Amino acid sequence: MSQPMSSAEEAIAFVRAQRVEGRSKWRRHDGADSGSDYSLYHGACGIILVLLELHAAGRDEGALAEAVAAGEEVQAYLARKEWLSVSPSTGWPGYAFALNELARASGREDFRATAAACLDRLHGQATRLGAGIGWIEPMPFSEITGLTGEREIYDQSVGAAGAGLVLLYAHAEGLHPAALEHAIAVGERLLEVAEPDPEGLRWRMMADMPFDFTAPNFAHGGAGVGYFLLQLHRATGEPRYLEAAREAARYTLSRATAAGSGRLICHTEEARKPIFYLGACHGPAGTGRLLLELHAVTGEPQWLDAARSLMDGLVSTGAPEVRSKGLWNNYGQCCGDAGIGDFALLMAARTGDAAYLDLARRCAHVILAQSSVSAAGRSWRQAEHRDRPDFVQAQTGYMQGAAGIASFLIHLATTEAGRPVKIAMPDWPR
Repeated sequence: MSQPMSSAEEAIAFVRAQRVEGRSKWRRHDGADSGSDYSLYHGACGIILVLLELHAAGRDEGALAEAVAAGEEVQAYLARKEWLSVSPSTGWPGYAFALNELARASGREDFRATAAACLDRLHGQATRLGAGIGWIEPMPFSEITGLTGEREIYDQSVGAAGAGLVLLYAHAEGLHPAALEHAIAVGERLLEVAEPDPEGLRWRMMADMPFDFTAPNFAHGGAGVGYFLLQLHRATGEPRYLEAAREAARYTLSRATAAGSGRLICHTEEARKPIFYLGACHGPAGTGRLLLELHAVTGEPQWLDAARSLMDGLVSTGAPEVRSKGLWNNYGQCCGDAGIGDFALLMAARTGDAAYLDLARRCAHVILAQSSVSAAGRSWRQAEHRDRPDFVQAQTGYMQGAAGIASFLIHLATTEAGRPVKIAMPDWPR
C-alpha cells in the first residue's frame, strides 16, 4: 500500500469521524461550533465524490453504500428547496453534477432524475438577457465585502460560465435534452458582456462591479469564461466561441510577469503590488487548463508553451516547499497544494514530462508533512482565506478540506499504480 493511498484513507477516516450523528452528512470542520451542509464546495456532495473515488480504486467496499446514503439525504434536502444559486460551488449545478456521478456509480436512476430536475430548476431561475440567458441573484461574498444587492453573475466559480460547464457535462452525459441549447444561450450572453481590451477579451465576476476586482485568472476572471467558451466550441463547432477563448487567453497572458524562467499572472489588476496566487482558483493550476485545452483543440504550440511557462513560474517561487503570499497555509483543492498536484498530474499525462509527476509527489510530501494524525484520522488545520492566515480550521469538504486532499492523494497513488482514478469536475479537462 502506497503512502499516498494510506494517507488518503486516513483523511477519509477523519471526514467520517465528523459525521453528524444519525445522519448521512458531515460537519464542515471538527470544531464544536461547526455546522454542516450539502454543497459541492464544503459539504456532502463533495464528500460523495471522494467516496466514489475510493470505491473506484477498490479500497473500500462500504464507500459506495455510504455515498448512496448521503445522496438520498441530499435528495430529501433538495425536495425542500425553493431556490438555490447558479453557483456550481453551492447551487443547482453542483448538485446536478454530484448526483449524476452517483447515478453512474450506483446505477440508481432516481439520482439521475434528481440531477435532471436540478437543471430544470436552474433554467427556471434564468433571465432572458439580450441574445441569451443569465442569472441575476444576490451578490456573492457579501459576508466578506459587506456589500449587498443583486447582480448578473458571469464567472466560472459562482456564475453563468460555471453553470454553462455543468450544462455541457449534462449534454455529454445525455442527462437533459435541452442542456446544449441552454449552454449555447449562456455562451451567447457571455459573448455580449465581454469587455474588449487591446490585449483581448475580459470578463469581470459580475455586472456593475461594486468594488475594484478585475481578476484575469480562472475562478472569477476571463480565463474561466474563456474555458467555458472553448468547451462550448467543442460541443458545437461554432468558431466564434473558439475565437473568444483565444482572445480570453491572450488577455490573461498579457497580465503575466516574469518569474524565474517562467511567468505568473496577477491575482487582480488593481493591486498596487501584484500578488501571484499559485493554486487552482487564481494560479497556474486553474488558468493552465484553458491553455492546455486550447492546445488540444487547435494544435497551436504557443498554448502548451504558455502552460509550461506558468508552471515554470510556479516552481521558480520555490513552491510547494516555499510558501509565498499566493501559497499560504492552505493545502486544499481550491487554493493550495492538492489543486496544484492534480494539475501537475494532468500536465504529466498531457506532456509525458516526468518533472510534473515529480512536482505532484513534492506536493504530496508537503501535504503530508503539514498534516496531523489522531485517533480520528489525518487532517489539516489550514486557512481558507489568504488575508486571514491565523483563522485556521480542520475542514472536511472537497474544495477546502480533507476530502479534496484525499482525492488528490488517491489520484497520485493510482497514477503511480498505472490506473488513474479521478472524477473529472465539469471545469476539468477530460
